[in-house]
Amino acid sequence: MNNQLSDISSLRNISTQYRKFSKGQYIEYTQFNEFLDFFEDQDRLSRVMLQGVGVVCGLKPSLTYSNRLLSGIQLSQGVALTTDGDLLTLNNTSVVSEELYVSDLKTIKIENKKYTHFKIYDNFKVHYPAFHVNNGRGSQVELWELATAQEANSDFQPISNLSDLDDKYLLLYLENYEKEVKPCRGVDCDNHGVQQIRNLKVLLTSAAGINNIIGDNLLPLPDIDGTIPKKIKDLIHPHPLFIDKILKAEKQERVIVERLILEKGVETQFTSSDVKELYVAALEKINYGEFVFDKINKISEIIGVQGTDHASFKNRLQEFFVQRFGFQYAYDVVKDVMDTYSEIIKLLPKSFTKGFPDLDSFPKHVLLGKLTSDIHLDSFRHQFYNSPVLDDEKAMERVKTLINRFVQQAQNVRFSISYEEGTRIKIIPSQKLNPLSNKAVPFYYQVTGELLKAWNFDKTSNRSAGDNLGYAIDFFSPNTQMPDSPLNFNIDKNSFYNIEGHQGMFYEDALQQIKEIRDKQQLGFDVMVLSLEELVDNKDLFKAYFNDYAEEHPGLEHKRGVERGGTFVMVYETIGRDSTVIADFSLPYICCTPKSVIKLSLPNTVICAKSEPIPFTVFPTNGIVKAVVDAKLNGGVTVRNGLYFFDPQLVSPELYGQEITFTVNGKPTTCSIKVTSQPDVNIVVDSVYYPEAGSNATTIILKVSGKNGQNFADYTYSWDFLDNGGWVTQNPDAKGLVSYTFYNLSPAKIPTIRINVGGSGCSQSVNINNWYDVPVAPSVVINNIDFTGGVQCCESIPPFIKLNLKSPQEFYLSQGNSFTLKGENPGVQTPLYSWVQTYGPVVTLSGITKPDLLVTDFRIETYKFKLTVVDADSGAFATQEVEVHVYE
Repeated sequence: MNNQLSDISSLRNISTQYRKFSKGQYIEYTQFNEFLDFFEDQDRLSRVMLQGVGVVCGLKPSLTYSNRLLSGIQLSQGVALTTDGDLLTLNNTSVVSEELYVSDLKTIKIENKKYTHFKIYDNFKVHYPAFHVNNGRGSQVELWELATAQEANSDFQPISNLSDLDDKYLLLYLENYEKEVKPCRGVDCDNHGVQQIRNLKVLLTSAAGINNIIGDNLLPLPDIDGTIPKKIKDLIHPHPLFIDKILKAEKQERVIVERLILEKGVETQFTSSDVKELYVAALEKINYGEFVFDKINKISEIIGVQGTDHASFKNRLQEFFVQRFGFQYAYDVVKDVMDTYSEIIKLLPKSFTKGFPDLDSFPKHVLLGKLTSDIHLDSFRHQFYNSPVLDDEKAMERVKTLINRFVQQAQNVRFSISYEEGTRIKIIPSQKLNPLSNKAVPFYYQVTGELLKAWNFDKTSNRSAGDNLGYAIDFFSPNTQMPDSPLNFNIDKNSFYNIEGHQGMFYEDALQQIKEIRDKQQLGFDVMVLSLEELVDNKDLFKAYFNDYAEEHPGLEHKRGVERGGTFVMVYETIGRDSTVIADFSLPYICCTPKSVIKLSLPNTVICAKSEPIPFTVFPTNGIVKAVVDAKLNGGVTVRNGLYFFDPQLVSPELYGQEITFTVNGKPTTCSIKVTSQPDVNIVVDSVYYPEAGSNATTIILKVSGKNGQNFADYTYSWDFLDNGGWVTQNPDAKGLVSYTFYNLSPAKIPTIRINVGGSGCSQSVNINNWYDVPVAPSVVINNIDFTGGVQCCESIPPFIKLNLKSPQEFYLSQGNSFTLKGENPGVQTPLYSWVQTYGPVVTLSGITKPDLLVTDFRIETYKFKLTVVDADSGAFATQEVEVHVYE
C-alpha cells in the first residue's frame, strides 16, 4: 500500500542524537531508524547550510523540431539542491535489480536526456502542497510529466501534441513517498520494511501553475477550526534582479554652465538666481531622483531591510534653493544617492547568499525556467543560493550595507546659512572616480555613527569606520593618535581635493584661506574667482568676469572640489558691500594664472624684531606680495611709496622664531625670513678672586641669566674685558657662568667690561663697572733697599715684542670651509694671546687665546681680525690687524 509522507520536508523535524549498539543487544526498529535518521539529517543540513540550495549548474532545456513540429525537449545534465537537502541529477538505469525488493542501479554519467513524450501528471501519491491551489488545500494545478522514448508507456503521447509552448514552464520534482511491502508472499515471509520511493520527475506547468508554486503575498484562508495555516510560499526565489530594468544605471543630467551664455547671450549680466535655476531645472526634471528611491524601496522589501521616504527627502533638498548659496549641494546629494545605487546594482548579480535558507521554500522541487525563454536571467528559474561560507566577497552583506547608506544619506542631509556661517574652509583628500565608498564624506551630511558604519563596508569590517575622511570627521595621526590634518600624510593615492566651507564667505577671505592651505601643503591645483558683475580695469590675474571666463572655458562643472592638476573656480556676487561666494566649479586643467617668472628676495634671512624695515626685490615689479600666515596675524609686509618692505616691528609676536614665507600674485616663492626677539639678559658679577701671595692674576666670574622668559643660551656673547676694543667670543656654560683672568691688573685703572649679546641680527649691550673692590693693603715701612749686582730698580728695561701675523689675503669657498691665521712673537717668554674680529659678519672663532686662530662659518664678504700679544711679566703688548677677502 502507498502512504503519503507525514511531513514533506525531512528537515522539518531532525534527529539530534543516536545510540551505539552493544554486543548481543536486541535492536528495536526505532533505534536503528534513529541511527539512520541522525546521519541523514546531518548530511542534508550540511548541504543546505554549508553549501547552498538551488540550481548549481546545467539543467538547461533546448527544443528540437522536425518538420516544424516539436520533436523533443533536451535537458542537459546538471546538479540542483532542494531546501530539504535532496541532491538532484539526471540519471539513467544502468543495472536492473534481479531481486524483487531491491531497487535498480542508476548512472549519472550522461550529458543530457531527450524527452519525446508527455502525459498529464497526477500527484495523488504525495499531495505535494506547492502543486495545489488554496495554500495546498485545493485542486492540483496543471502538470505534465515528460518521458524519454525508452521510459514512455502507453499512457504517454508524443511531445509534438504539446500545445501552447509559450505558456509552459519546466521544473524538476522529486516524488518522495513510502511504500509498505506485505510481510508474506508465497513461501517468503520475511518483512522487507517500508520502501522509500524517490522518483525524479521532469514536469511542465502553465503560467498559473508556476505562479501558484512560487506563491503570493496573500494571507491563506483559515481552516474549519479558525486557525490560519502556514503560508506556502517560496521565500528564497524572489530577488531584486527580477525587478524590471533594475540593472539599468540611472544617471543624473549634467549642469552645463555655458548654456547660460548660449541661451541669453554673453552681454547679459547674470545673478545667483540664474545660476541656481540651472540646478533647480536639472533636479525637477528627475523629480529629485524619485525613480531611484522607488527601486531602492523595492530592493529593500525583497531582501528584508528598511527603505526610505522620498517625499521628506525632496522637502529637505528644496530648502537648499531658498538660499543665495549652497544650492549646488542639493544637486550633489542626488548625485551621491545615484552613485550609491550604482554600487548596489553592480553587486546584485553576485548577491544570492542565504545565511539560513527557508526550508519550506522548495523542499522537493527546483524551478528550471520558462520552456521557450531566450533571456539569460529567467525569473522562473532558481539560481544557486550559496551559503555565506562560500561568499568570499560578501556581496549580499555589501548590498545591505549600501542600502543602509542610501537611507542614512537621505535622512542626514543638512545645510543652512546658520550652519555655514560657523564653518571654516577645509581641504579634504578624496577620489575623483567612483565608487562613492572610497571618497571622503561630504560636509553636507550630518555625520552619525550609523552613517560612518555604512559609508565603507571594508573599513567597517576591519573595525576602522573612524578612518573615513570627511569635513566633520576628526582625523588623528596614525603615529601619535593626536588630532592632525590628513594633508600632512601621504596622499599619493588621492586624486581629488574636496574643498568645503567657503560658500557664503567673502570671496577675498575664501581665496586667501584656500591659497594658504594649498601653498602650505603644496597641493597641485590653481584657484580663480569669477565676478557676476563686469570688472572694470581689473589687474588681478586671479580674478575674471564670469561671462568671459565661462565662454572661454565651456568645461566648467561643479565637482565640490578640484582634481589634482585642475583649477578650482569660485563665483561671487556683490550686493551692496558684500561680495559673497555663491557657487563653485572646476576645470580639469590649470587655467589661467600668469606663466611669467616669479621672483622675490630679501637682504637677510634673519632679522631682529626691533630692526628697521628692509626692502623686497620683486619680479614682476608690479607683483603683489603677501605673507603666508594666519589671517589673524601680521606677517610684516608693508607698502611705502609703491614699494614692498618687510617691517619686523609689525610682525605678530606669535611668529617670532618661525620661518615666514611669501607669495607673489598668489604664487609661492622661495623667499623666507625669520624674526627674532630682542635679547633681554641680565649679567652680574658673581665673584672676584684677587691676587694672592706670589700671584698677579685676578679672576672674575660673571653670571648670565635670561629675563622675561628668555633663554640666555639662545644668544652669542662677545666680551671686551680689557676695554681696549679687543673683543672675544665666549658663551656661558650651562649654569650661565663666564670666567676671565686679568694679569698685573692695576687697582688704579680697572677696565669697564663690555658685553655684546647677539642673536640672529638682534643685539644688546651690557657694561659692567666698579666691579673691583681694592683690597686693604697692610702698612709697610721700608728701612733699606739693597741693590745687588750693581743694578738699580729703575734701570730695568721692558722687553721688546715683535709680532708677525701670517694670514691668507684672499680665500675662495672652493678651498674649504675654514682658514687659519698664524701669529709669531719671538723674544717673549710668557706671552698672552687675544684674537678678536673687528669687521665683517659674525663668524665662529676657535683658539682666541692661542697663537693660531681657526675661522669657520663665513660667507662671501670682507673680514678683519686683530691679534694682541701681552708679556705677562712686564705688561708690554703689541697688536696687529689683518684683512681677509672671501670670494666665491
